[in-house]
Parts: sequence; C-alpha cells; structure tokens
Amino acid sequence: MVLDPGIELYWYGHSMFVTTGDGTTVAVDPVPPEVGYRYDPVEADVVLMSHQHFDHSFLAGIKGGGSPNAISAAGTFEVGKLTIEGIASHHDAQQGRQRGPNIIFTWEQGGVRLAHLGDLGDLPGPTVMKKLTGVDVAMVPVGGVFTIDGEQAARLVRDLAPKVVLPMHYATPDCSIKLDGSDVFTGRFGGEVRTIPDRPLKISADILPVKTEAWIVPYQ
Repeated sequence: MVLDPGIELYWYGHSMFVTTGDGTTVAVDPVPPEVGYRYDPVEADVVLMSHQHFDHSFLAGIKGGGSPNAISAAGTFEVGKLTIEGIASHHDAQQGRQRGPNIIFTWEQGGVRLAHLGDLGDLPGPTVMKKLTGVDVAMVPVGGVFTIDGEQAARLVRDLAPKVVLPMHYATPDCSIKLDGSDVFTGRFGGEVRTIPDRPLKISADILPVKTEAWIVPYQ
C-alpha cells in the first residue's frame, strides 16, 4: 500500500499559512509587517487571498519567480496538481454590507483536504457547510472583533467536525491588532487541545486523529 506523502505546513501569524505538497506551494492571506509578524519573502506557486484588506493581501511577502498566481475570487482553479475551490461567504453578519465579501478556500494536497476560512464574519449556511464536508484540516479565525469569535468558532467546528482545527487570527504577543486570545476558543471547543512545537508541521492522512483536535502551532 502506498501512503499519501502528506504536506508541510507553516503558520506565519495572523491568517497566513504556507503549505507544500504534491510539488506545489500554496500561500494564503500573506500578512504585512505592520501587523507585527516579520519573515523573509516566501516562495510560492499560488497565493490565495480571502479578501483585499491590508492584513491579508501583502503580495510583497511572496516571491515566486517574480509573479506567483494570485487568487481572490470564488470559483474553481487548477494549479499544478491541485484543484482549489473558492467559496463565497461574508466578512460580517450583515451579508457583507459592513466589511465586504470573504472567500473560503478548500483544496486537497498530499492526501489531506484543507480549508482556510479567511476572515469569516458569520456562521455559514447549509450550502457553504455542504461544500466543506469532509475537510481534514480547517484553519479557522477565532479572535473575534473582525471575524467570528471564539464561541462561534467552537460551534462551527463542532458542526464541521474536521480532523484538526488550526486556530488563527487571534491575539499573540506580536500582533498589533486588538483581538481575543485563542483561549476564548479553546475554552469552549470541548475537544482535545494540543500545542504542537514542530515547524514545519508535517501532516499526512495516516496521523490525523479520529475525533476533532485543536492544534496550537508556532509562528515564525
């Protein structure tokens, strides 16, 4: 039996993640240094941006031979061996009237199905939830203020039931934006919470837990 090779995943703080697998590197929601997270430019084949706010669309933080693909819309996109789906949602609880649209991205990489929920501002309806069925690893905002808060995130994760949830967009010692800490979410999550020191985080289908776990990972 041939096992799926899995992926390597980095969190760079805020909502920025980079995943590598199947010969492709995906960067999501690149964060600028003004938010407090500093890093060397990251090489990527494609950049996914949930929306155009400054703290999620710092293309200067990405290098990819000069011009990586940048996707910030709903639809289906082919990048290398990956099929990436952008799903329309809202950045607020007023159908986007307050803060605009938000794109949720899903893709399978290295045998692991991932979802990045961007700056989700309201709990998704049944149409969106159906598209998220079967997600293994969900990157979910939990810091409130500009997104769903920790209590809403915990409710969403219980309904979505991914194998792993990676909290994001929350207060850290380096974050310059006022947000709630991850403890608001983890205190209401109800499942096992693990602090994973590994960087990169290596994830493959054979190590995924049976019941949903929240993994707190380091940022660079």
